[in-house]
Amino acid sequence: MANYSRWNDVKNRRPAPTEELRADVEHDLAMGQLIYDLRTAAGLSQRALAERMGTTQSVISRLEEGGGARNRLDTLARVATALERHLIVSFPVKVPARMKDSVQVA
Repeated sequence: MANYSRWNDVKNRRPAPTEELRADVEHDLAMGQLIYDLRTAAGLSQRALAERMGTTQSVISRLEEGGGARNRLDTLARVATALERHLIVSFPVKVPARMKDSVQVA
């Protein structure tokens, strides 16, 4: 049987996440949701998208679960290409309130 009291002790000793970390997690989840939405709108399974990208289904699963907003730009570019979309990276002075099919990370 697991020793739950020890696990709770370990969890209680960990510092609370910072606001910056919380924001990073939110961005990761938003990017994962966007990739999922675009993939399903294209009628593709995770396996089909993975084949188009030359990777595995588990990589797509990780991306969609939010393990990917810190992805390298080349990975996101491969996702865009596989979905017949464009990846745009911009450093505007003024950011629109909301752009369709995008995730604002800064």
